[in-house]
Amino acid sequence: MNIRKLLPFEKYVLTTDLSVEEVQKRLASCMQSESDYSWSFFSRRYTKPYRGAVTGLTFRMIRNISYRNSFLPVIKGRVTRISGHTEVMITMRPAGFVLVFMAIWLGMTGLVCIGIIVAGIAQSRQILDNGFSPAVIVPFVMFAFGSGLTLFAFKSESNESKGFLADLLKAKNSQLPG
Repeated sequence: MNIRKLLPFEKYVLTTDLSVEEVQKRLASCMQSESDYSWSFFSRRYTKPYRGAVTGLTFRMIRNISYRNSFLPVIKGRVTRISGHTEVMITMRPAGFVLVFMAIWLGMTGLVCIGIIVAGIAQSRQILDNGFSPAVIVPFVMFAFGSGLTLFAFKSESNESKGFLADLLKAKNSQLPG
């Protein structure tokens, strides 16, 4: 099993026949600057599908959405010309605050789960005599919920952006860097 599929990170390369300048132009055309959107009373109004900037051969972008998703990928990339084609190296990850929060959440609940397992093994005879307490399951549910939420919310958004970028750049293939 590939552990990369279980983490909220994506790293891959898109290959296209477009020139570096055309790739930069296409990326810039689908992004608006962070300050270039209007506010309504309850939400922001976006005119383009992404916000961010292209700076030289690198770019940073985030998808504009009309709903809340803290796990929305921050997309960073580098454009290079290699042997007659253009490669766009892309990394996606959640925002730093989200990574820190989820690391604390999963770390704390994971430690409690390990403690419960160790205590259960050490006191297995007493548990059999006294009966099982359903409250013991709560940390395991919290860990599973945090893991599932992180994975589902991030992967669904990253897949949306992967497809968009592949179409935008007319990518022939995508591959993981070796």
